[in-house]
Amino acid sequence: MMEGIMEVVAHNAYDLKYVSSSDINYNPALGTGQLQIRDIHYVSTETRTSWQFCQLLDKKFLASSRRNINEWLALAKSHGWIKIDE
Repeated sequence: MMEGIMEVVAHNAYDLKYVSSSDINYNPALGTGQLQIRDIHYVSTETRTSWQFCQLLDKKFLASSRRNINEWLALAKSHGWIKIDE
C-alpha cells in the first residue's frame, strides 16, 4: 500500500447566488433539486438579489424538467420548500 500526499495549490469559491444564469443548469438526471455548474473553471457572475435567484431556479427547473407550475407547486409542498399560510 502506498501513502500519498496531496497539496492544494489553488482554489476558487463562489457565492451560488451570483453565478451567471448561463453557467447554472438544472439536470433532471441528477435528481430532484440538484444543480449543475457548466464549467467550474470558467464561471462568470451576475449581481442579483436572493428573490431573483429563487426566480431563476424556478424558471430553470420548469424549463428543464418539462413540468408545469402546478406540478412544481405540489413538489415544493411535499419537500417543504415553500411556506403556505393557512
